[in-house]
Amino acid sequence: MSFEQFIKLVDQTYNSFNWRYGQCVMNVLHAIDKNKYENLLATENDCYYDDSVVQITLNRLKTEWKT
Repeated sequence: MSFEQFIKLVDQTYNSFNWRYGQCVMNVLHAIDKNKYENLLATENDCYYDDSVVQITLNRLKTEWKT
């Protein structure tokens, strides 16, 4: 899955559930790549509880993403 496909899936999921966007990013990430999820969990890049961190999280993921 490409980073762009990941974002599309996050957006689709966000529109289907009553989750905050950061929560959605982390939930989808956990479902598709537990290693990436674990690397972000409980760091300053974890946007699960704080939507103000979403762009930082996405920037890091985009930089590190490998299809």
